[in-house]
Amino acid sequence: MAKERLSSAPPPGAWAVIHCTKTDTYLLGKRSRAVNNAGAWNLFGGRIDRGEAPARALMRELAEETGLRIKPKALRRISTVRHRDAADRELHYFLLEVERELSPRLNREHSRYGWFKRRELPSRLNLPTDVAIKNGLLKKGLS
Repeated sequence: MAKERLSSAPPPGAWAVIHCTKTDTYLLGKRSRAVNNAGAWNLFGGRIDRGEAPARALMRELAEETGLRIKPKALRRISTVRHRDAADRELHYFLLEVERELSPRLNREHSRYGWFKRRELPSRLNLPTDVAIKNGLLKKGLS
């Protein structure tokens, strides 16, 4: 039975806090109808595959979801959070600072994107994004 619980636990994930230094805004994507939790806003990122390092997983997810191809040194680890609700899930967060508000090339997982001030974030957020905000991670990693 313990093996069943482990296999049904959500996989760890990695997300990017993408911050524009010039405008002090954050990039979020609005989840499309093609994925679960449609209509929720989120940081870009997602599942870490078995054997994959969190930063590598995030680089893969960013390329898939936004078209951004970045180098590992562009990411700065902010925090790893163990979130406990229905299951125990490891959430890895990284900071990616950009000089201007770029326009991501969205895949089918997102219907829109937006740049938001920290005090003007949308109210409907997915779980990893909500966890990041509640843990103060949007401002924690800023230089």
